[in-house]
Amino acid sequence: MSLPIRARLTLWYVGLLALVFLLLGGFLTLRLHTGLLGGLDEGLATRAAQISLGLQNGCEGEFQDVSDASLVGLPQGESGAQLLSPEGKVLETTGDPAAEQPLLSAEQIATAMAGSTVRQTVRAGPDEEEFRLLAVTLPSKTCPGVIVVATSTDEVRRSVRELLLQLSIGMPVALLVAGFGGWWLAGRALAPVARMTREADTIGIERLDERIDIPSASDEIRRLAVTLNAMLDRLERGVEDKRRFAADASHELRTPLAVMRAELDVSLRDADLSSSARDALESAQEEVERMRGIVENLLMLARADDGSLELLRMSLDLAEVTAAVAGNAAALARPKDITIATEGPSVMVVADRVRIEQVVMNLVSNAVRFSPVGGRVELTTWVRAGGAGCTVTDEGPGVPPELAGRVFERFVRGDAARANDGGSGLGLAICREIVAAHDGRIWVDARPGAGGSFSVWLPLQAPADVAV
Repeated sequence: MSLPIRARLTLWYVGLLALVFLLLGGFLTLRLHTGLLGGLDEGLATRAAQISLGLQNGCEGEFQDVSDASLVGLPQGESGAQLLSPEGKVLETTGDPAAEQPLLSAEQIATAMAGSTVRQTVRAGPDEEEFRLLAVTLPSKTCPGVIVVATSTDEVRRSVRELLLQLSIGMPVALLVAGFGGWWLAGRALAPVARMTREADTIGIERLDERIDIPSASDEIRRLAVTLNAMLDRLERGVEDKRRFAADASHELRTPLAVMRAELDVSLRDADLSSSARDALESAQEEVERMRGIVENLLMLARADDGSLELLRMSLDLAEVTAAVAGNAAALARPKDITIATEGPSVMVVADRVRIEQVVMNLVSNAVRFSPVGGRVELTTWVRAGGAGCTVTDEGPGVPPELAGRVFERFVRGDAARANDGGSGLGLAICREIVAAHDGRIWVDARPGAGGSFSVWLPLQAPADVAV
C-alpha cells in the first residue's frame, strides 16, 4: 500500500539524515581513535628518546632508573618498558608485568635494528590486555639492543566507547526531533496542495465555472494551480459545447419529427392500405414517437442545464400523485401481469404536479420494465426530516453497488442486458434534474438480487422567493 506523499517525504528526510549521522559518527569515531593513538605514539616516542639518551654510556644498572623516570606521565601500572637483545631476549624490564615477555617478534626486532621505528598495537600479559608500543634501536654501540616502550590503550577505548554511547543516545533523539520537524515542514509545504485538492473536489459538472485559488508564491504549487484552472477552462468549454449541441440538435429535430408524425398519421387514415403497409407505418410511427420522446428529454435537460426549467408550483398530495401514476401505468404492467400497489399516508408538498408525476412515472416505468412476470411494484408515501416523499420498489434484479453512484448520470444503463431494453438512459437523469429543481433529493438503495428501491424526498415548504 502506497504511503501518503507527506509520510514518504518525512521518511526520506529522516533516512537521509540517519545516513548522514552514521557517516559523520563513523568519521568522528575513526578520527578520535586515530588522534588518541597518535597522541600515545608521540608520548611513547618521547619516552623512548629519553631512555635512549640515558643509556648512551652503557646499559649496566642504568635502564631501570632511566626507564622509571621516563615513564612518569604515562598511566601508572599500565605502562612498561623493556630492553631486548638483537636475538629477542628480554635484558631489562620495568613497569607493567606484561613487559617481562618479549613484546616484539623477531621480524619486528630486525626492523627496529635496521633503524626503523616500530609502532604496533598488541595484546600481552596474562589478561591479554591491549597495549600500544613503540620500539627503537639503541644508538650506543656499547649497549646494542631495542628499547620497547608500551602503554595500555584503555583510555583510548574508553574515550571511543564514550563517544559511541553519546552518539547512540543523541542520534535517535536527533532523528526523532528531525522526524517531527520533517512531518511538520512537509505538512506546511503540502498545505496548498491539500487546499487545492479540497477545492477541486467540490467542483462538479454543475460548478465548472469555479476555479482554484492561485497561491501568491511563484513556485511549483502556483504552476499546478494555474494548470488545473486551465484544465477546468477546457472542461467548461467542452461541456458547454456539448450542452449547446444537444440543445440545438433537439430544437432542430422537433420540426422534422413533427412533420413525420403528421404524415404518418395522415397515411394511416387511408382505408386502402394493405395490412403489411399499415404494420410498417405503425412501426415507423412508434419509432418516431420514441425519437420525439428522446428529443423532448434532451430539451428538458438542456433547459435544466441553463437554469430555464420552468416549474408551476402548487400544493399537491403525493398520495394522489402516486395513485394517478399507478392508474396510468396499469397499461404498461398488464402484458407482464404485474401488480402496482400504493400505500402510505396523505402528504402535502409544494411542487410542480406535472413534473413530479413525470418523475414517479419514470421510476414506475423502470420498475415495471425490470420486474419479472407476475411481480409486484409498490409506491409508498412517507414523511421524514422536514419533508415528504415516496419510494418505488420492485422485485427485479436490483441495482449493483458499483452502479449506484452513477445510475442517475446521463446515458448510464448498467449491464448489457439493460442496455438492450429499449431505454435511452435519460430517464433517471431527468428525474434527478426535476427533483434538484425542487430542492429535493433522489437516491437508490443498492440491493442486488432483492429488487430495486428508488426514493424521492421533497421539502414540505416552497423556497421563500417562489410564489405559490
